[in-house]
Amino acid sequence: MGSILKINSLSTTYVDSGHSNNNFYECKNIYAGSFHKTSCSSVMFKSLIQFDLYNLESRPLEYAYLCLYVKDINSDTSYYSNNTLSVYKNLSNYDPKVVTWNTTPETDNVIHLNIASSEIGNYMKINITSFVNSWIKNDDNYGITIESGNFYSSLVKFASSCSEKPPLLFVEYKNPKFDYSIYDDYKTHSLR
Repeated sequence: MGSILKINSLSTTYVDSGHSNNNFYECKNIYAGSFHKTSCSSVMFKSLIQFDLYNLESRPLEYAYLCLYVKDINSDTSYYSNNTLSVYKNLSNYDPKVVTWNTTPETDNVIHLNIASSEIGNYMKINITSFVNSWIKNDDNYGITIESGNFYSSLVKFASSCSEKPPLLFVEYKNPKFDYSIYDDYKTHSLR
């Protein structure tokens, strides 16, 4: 097993379609999903998270897990809500202090996840190894966006980087295979 590193989130914020020009950078919570006003009207929420990976070595990881503390899930079953969210890799940089619904970065690659109500009050773990390996290889770490996969998702409240239970990233490097070829130049000695 290689060394495991814990990385605190650099920044978190959320944006919502109901306040499309507002920023919520210093809040203790971030939100993803949708809040249903009526059966045909909802407010959509996106959470944006950044991690500073400057000190990571530029070699492949065995795994990278995003850990988010789930504070609450607002499921409105009258509008067919589900607890499915999508995690996207951001394609461009943004300023977490000023980003709004109208200025969120474009995204690519997606990981879908279902959040169980049993995860409320606990950290949940999301495998984002492919994202982090890509960031290391291509030097394009712009963070992630978590949002609803559809109009009928629940609203999930996570703890932000301003809280006591911030988003975390756990990474483990692959163990390098021992290279025996470096010993080819040495003589073999027999035991007497």
